[in-house]
Amino acid sequence: MSRFQFFDRIRDRLVAAFTVLMAGTVVTWWFGTANLKETTRDVTTSLDRLQESAELGARLESLILEQIANGERYLVSGARAAAESFRRLGLEAHRLRGDYANLPDLTADERKQIVRIEELHSRLEVDYSLAHALRDLGRPGEAAQRVAAVEPDLNELGSVIRSLGTAQAAKVNVATRTLQQQATQRQFTLAAVMIVSAILGFLLIRQTLLSIDRPLTALVGAADMLGSGNLDVQVGGRMSSEFGVLANAFTSMAARLRTIVAETAATAEQISASASDLSSISEEVAASSGEVSSAMVGITAGAEEQATGLRTVQSAVSEMRRRAGEIGESSRRVRELGHRIAGVAGEKRQDLARALGVLLEVREAVQASAAEVTELAQASDKIDAFVETIQGIARQTNLLALNAAIEAARAGEHGRGFAVVAEEVRKLADGSARAADEVAGTVRLIRKQIQDVVAAMEAGSAKVAGVEEESKGAERAFEEIIQAVAQVGEAAERVAAVAEESMGVLETIEQTVERVGSTAEAHAASAQEVSAAAEEQSAATEEMSAASVELLQAAERLKELVSGFKFANV
Repeated sequence: MSRFQFFDRIRDRLVAAFTVLMAGTVVTWWFGTANLKETTRDVTTSLDRLQESAELGARLESLILEQIANGERYLVSGARAAAESFRRLGLEAHRLRGDYANLPDLTADERKQIVRIEELHSRLEVDYSLAHALRDLGRPGEAAQRVAAVEPDLNELGSVIRSLGTAQAAKVNVATRTLQQQATQRQFTLAAVMIVSAILGFLLIRQTLLSIDRPLTALVGAADMLGSGNLDVQVGGRMSSEFGVLANAFTSMAARLRTIVAETAATAEQISASASDLSSISEEVAASSGEVSSAMVGITAGAEEQATGLRTVQSAVSEMRRRAGEIGESSRRVRELGHRIAGVAGEKRQDLARALGVLLEVREAVQASAAEVTELAQASDKIDAFVETIQGIARQTNLLALNAAIEAARAGEHGRGFAVVAEEVRKLADGSARAADEVAGTVRLIRKQIQDVVAAMEAGSAKVAGVEEESKGAERAFEEIIQAVAQVGEAAERVAAVAEESMGVLETIEQTVERVGSTAEAHAASAQEVSAAAEEQSAATEEMSAASVELLQAAERLKELVSGFKFANV
């Protein structure tokens, strides 16, 4: 089966439209889920790196400042605890600097700044250790001068640490803008997939509805023509395979009906003519019977008159036998034609029943498709839930950004870069919320289109119901034709029976007349036999006349029924 033949069937078109809509929905769900997961992962990674960088920078600066403070306290008080704290804090600051150096994605400048921090820190530790040694040797003045000399290095160390934190914050800002661009591109891609899926599904469903509506209108018109008696029905044009079968059935049925009605009309004319001839013959037989009676009264008047009367009677009897044979033959033809009409009408009624079954299957297919499209509308509710999930995540991300901004405010000057990044994260969360709102709007549009499709399918089902009523009307017309044909067949059978009986009587009359002609001596006995035969003939003639009247009435009724049908050959 080629792809064009596949779309010739209504069921296949509905399946294709439903498949396109489902595929669009699944692709939209998959892409949206992947987009949300990737965005969440990127945001989480950026926040974690920012938080780790800020914490390391703040702790490193705090440890160094605390270490310097303990070194100065030892110079002032000489407490051993201050010296131990100075050494311990120095080791911890070196370890923390190593952790800072192991952060991922550090640039060459940042690594140079870390090396510079290590140099300045080591130089400060050496200078303070020398100052402590001078103080232990009892030379506090030189120790103080030594400490005063490291003040520029201390200021430079703090500046380098803050610069490193600012650089990390700038990198997070760049990553945030990149995430925003990617999120915008994914939103456009998601919207494009949904719009393309909706357009394809709408076009397929619209084409399916047109392929139902146009053939259905043509079939309804054909059914109306058949119901009104017009048999010149031709259903053509391009249509689906289901409606093509139904259209062929309508056309074939109309052609067969035209043939049957034409033959019925011709036979009705023949029956009417035969009935008229039969009535004329009956009158002639009645007249002949009167002549025979008159001849029997005046049989003694002369053999010549008797012979003449007998020849007249014999001729009339032969003619009556011939006409009776024709009537019997016509009656048999009428009976056979009636059986043919009844058989064909029964077949066409079955064809019409099968066509009606096809229409019911079409209506069931349309109703099933409407139910599937309704289920698709229900499935779109899951997309609404998905959109609500995206909005909830956006709100949570916004709250996290707010908390980060609060923490940055508490950190003061050291958390300024962290506050900038938190603001960018909040903007990204707002963008995600707006994208979720746009997806929700697109889903509502698709749901409205699905409702329009369901309404159109219900209208198509109503039209199928109209064709069903018209088909039932045509079936009732076939039933009336079958009943009328049965009545004609019964009348034909009665006419045939009377004709056979008349032929028997006429044979008796003919034999009697021959005996009268061959034996003139038995005039009296022959006259009695002829009188009896004449009485029987008179009774048979009356029955034949009554049967011919009944046959004529049946033929007229059949002609009236046939005249209700219209076609080109009549």
